[in-house]
Amino acid sequence: MREKMKSTQKLDLIWLLLLALTLGGAFMGKIAEPGFWITLVIAVITAIKGRMVIDYFMELNDAAPSIRRVAKTFGMIVPLLMVATFLWRDE
Repeated sequence: MREKMKSTQKLDLIWLLLLALTLGGAFMGKIAEPGFWITLVIAVITAIKGRMVIDYFMELNDAAPSIRRVAKTFGMIVPLLMVATFLWRDE
């Protein structure tokens, strides 16, 4: 029973961290001047959040390695595409 409580508390803490990262990213996107560094910071936040969701909420640590690799690769491709979109935009 005690171990299950710890697991629930851990998920609650991770959820709060995801919420804080989401609100922080939205706030930065609202107040910051568009540029490479803010894009990079928001992409890193997106990568961290994606990894947390994959690891803790999708429970892919127990999935087949091929499924886990695909999900984690996707979680890294999206932030890279965010940066690539900024770098190769039409001005």
